[in-house]
Amino acid sequence: MGQPEEKKKKSGWLWIMIVFVAIIVGAIWWYNSSGRATESLPTDEIANGEYQAVFLDSGQVYFGKLKEGKEFYALTDVFYLQTGASGLDQTSSLSLIKLGSEAHGPEDKMEINKEHILFVEDMKSDSKVVKAILDYKSKKTH
Repeated sequence: MGQPEEKKKKSGWLWIMIVFVAIIVGAIWWYNSSGRATESLPTDEIANGEYQAVFLDSGQVYFGKLKEGKEFYALTDVFYLQTGASGLDQTSSLSLIKLGSEAHGPEDKMEINKEHILFVEDMKSDSKVVKAILDYKSKKTH
């Protein structure tokens, strides 16, 4: 009479193992398909040759041409906004700054750890920032 009880115990453990394996497989599938923004910015959504706004978790925003890498994204033709106060009434203004004019003299390229990128936006050719960049570049060549 001990055999049917033993069979029930074995089949109970078998079902527990099947459920456990199913949970593990489901968790792995969910993790791989969760679409984390920091793990992948699809290359086909980054407009090559165009300007992008890159928003970082530090609050800083950089503008330039973005290329995807494995752990780092390369941003070239880099600009950023700087706020400043001007005049007696201390009105604040925004200035578009070209990377490379700082005291430490960085090159015009940034390697950005993709874990620090919150999101990327392709910029329209008629945006104020793109117009200012093109303006700056046309003055540099003349």
